[in-house]
Amino acid sequence: MISFLKYFIFSIGIGITGPLYGQYLIGNLDLDKDVSNWYDSTIKIENTVLIRGSFYPFVTQSVRSHEYYLEKNWQRGKLTYKGQTFEVSMLYNTFRDLLLIQNETNLLTKTEPLKLAQYLISEFEIGNNVFKRFEGNQAPDMPGFYQVLFEAPEIKILVKKTKKEHFENGPEGYPAVAYYSLDHYFLILQNQRIKIKNKSAFFQAYPIHKQEIKNFIKSNTLLIKPNQDQDIKRLAMYCHQMGWKE
Repeated sequence: MISFLKYFIFSIGIGITGPLYGQYLIGNLDLDKDVSNWYDSTIKIENTVLIRGSFYPFVTQSVRSHEYYLEKNWQRGKLTYKGQTFEVSMLYNTFRDLLLIQNETNLLTKTEPLKLAQYLISEFEIGNNVFKRFEGNQAPDMPGFYQVLFEAPEIKILVKKTKKEHFENGPEGYPAVAYYSLDHYFLILQNQRIKIKNKSAFFQAYPIHKQEIKNFIKSNTLLIKPNQDQDIKRLAMYCHQMGWKE
């Protein structure tokens, strides 16, 4: 490890000699004594695992829209990678189902997106929204990241955030790429994976409680369909509180 760190620091020393590129001060560093402490304090030991991703260039394709969740600027959040939790700046590309993080090791690389091994990211959080990775039989549809809209031991509501592309007239009349959101909602029970298009998904999940669900929806003026997150969460909470087992 010490040999690697010496090589790493030596590379920094010979690779960034101009004043514009002087990210790290190593003039007073004793490579035989201080290397580990310097590396840990400068690079931050908790972040070393995250600089092993591959560079993923930004490709601007649309002037009026973007491929990302919520906004196209870096967003501060948390992710769990290889069992460790990190606080980083991130972008979730919902068009490609790809989480990118900002390389914060120095000033030059701060604008470079890093693509981690996606299958090693178990979950991430942006704002108050939690996303988890589901594979194989655990995934309600295609494997990848799903927003956890509601979660209880016997019922979950998952949302697959996606974006599609189409062509529209650009600023000068030429065809231009544009992105639009198309999200898919899923009701997950122990033995069922039901896509939520309307309230019938809950009727299918709890057939013997259909009338009770109808009454609850009517009395609370709920609208059960995609993009009505609060109403879907409220109905899921009701089903959970009733203790129904399908």
